[in-house]
Amino acid sequence: MGDAIARAVASRARELARDVAVVACSRRGAPNANARAKDVTWVKCDATNYEQSARAIGDADVVVCAIGALPTPWTSREDVVRANAETNVTPGRAAIKAKCARLIIVGASIPSFIPGLAGYAKGKAIVEAFARDEFASTSASEGERRAVVLKPAAVSGTRDVGGWGIPLWLAMDPARAVIMRAGIDGLIAHAPVPLENVARAAARAALDDAYGGGGFTVLTNKALIEDFSS
Repeated sequence: MGDAIARAVASRARELARDVAVVACSRRGAPNANARAKDVTWVKCDATNYEQSARAIGDADVVVCAIGALPTPWTSREDVVRANAETNVTPGRAAIKAKCARLIIVGASIPSFIPGLAGYAKGKAIVEAFARDEFASTSASEGERRAVVLKPAAVSGTRDVGGWGIPLWLAMDPARAVIMRAGIDGLIAHAPVPLENVARAAARAALDDAYGGGGFTVLTNKALIEDFSS
């Protein structure tokens, strides 16, 4: 997802004729084998390390966090919570210290009927609460920080696993088409959303004037599907 967001931010900057430096972070300091982002600088950073996060952020105006991990049979619930909360909250706190104007978080909409995702849901809830209660501010003395949380359900795209591209869209895109034709809001809230929509929403939240000033905004799964398709 990081590569897709980096591409979308660079593209949106060109559309707005803005001179924007896009810096992407990963543990390796390099994109994955299938990355396609251009005009992007990659740096090495462990998002759970405050000092590394602070160095990577530097004097950035906007920070986008799109970090998370689904549970596996060999991962404890506590580790899943940490992988979805601390990995986003730590860079968020570094962004406050760096006086960043905007923090964009890729959260999640978790259907209650899916078992085994309690730790994942808790981690995402922790980072959303941080964005709302700690980062977002309408105080002029604090620089009127804006936090935007994107809450996609399942994300449809090609997932990189060890350099292999897994085409999740082959199953998810047809499922979304059926759900959208049904037109039932309760189903749309959990329909798979295209990766490109999530990336486009993150880019607009990062750069567009509509998201300026202090405060807190949530973009629902329904909004991500219907409002960011192009």
